[in-house]
Amino acid sequence: MRMLKFATVALSLLVVCVKGYDEKFDKIDIDKVLKDDTLLTAYLNCFLDKGPCTEEYSSEYKEMLPEVMSDGCAKCTKIQKENFKKVLKEVFENKKDVLMEIKKKYDRNDEYDDNIRKILSE
Repeated sequence: MRMLKFATVALSLLVVCVKGYDEKFDKIDIDKVLKDDTLLTAYLNCFLDKGPCTEEYSSEYKEMLPEVMSDGCAKCTKIQKENFKKVLKEVFENKKDVLMEIKKKYDRNDEYDDNIRKILSE
């Protein structure tokens, strides 16, 4: 009986992990973040280990970022993917120096360029 309970719990956790990222991340107002350069810079500094991760979900985003880049946001909800796309556009268009730092930290070998381009083109 214990084994059955354990298996049920384990399978439940597996389904959550495979399903995707928590929908709580859908609730962040990404447009507000992008309009507030101080707030956006705080997030970016967190990702680059240049500042504390004190903004909403910033430490969790930092942990997810390598996977999101490597799998093209495959586990993202539709809203999360759209938000990631907005951030990418902002960084590509207005923060090229930060873009280079992010690539240096998270994609030294340019392995994820195709994934990023795909997200931007969707």
